[in-house]
Amino acid sequence: MLKVDTPTQVLWLDDDGIVHVEVKPGSVVALSDAVEAVRALAQLTGGSKRPVLVDMTRTQGIDREARNYFAGPECAKYERASALLVNSPLTRAFGNFFLGLNKPSIPTRLFSDEVEALMWLRTF
Repeated sequence: MLKVDTPTQVLWLDDDGIVHVEVKPGSVVALSDAVEAVRALAQLTGGSKRPVLVDMTRTQGIDREARNYFAGPECAKYERASALLVNSPLTRAFGNFFLGLNKPSIPTRLFSDEVEALMWLRTF
């Protein structure tokens, strides 16, 4: 299995064709990190659109520019749908902030259960 390791995230493609993005513990994701993550996403998907599971449970934060980039057209080139995995009031707030202010152009939902998130992603 091919894994791509960036300074703030680890990404891999599972056997079901779902891309997993795990934000590294304590990371604050900046625009440069978002650009690097999308570059890794493009590499993993071979340029095709895939459902993506983003594990935000250990993130410390995501700055505004990074949120805008993730919600924009560059990321949407490679994502069919995005499930954001949260586990605390802080990570839920990050997720809700992203959904409410950045308005991603692809189907995006928050989940606290990974199994439910993967079931939803498999519909894409």
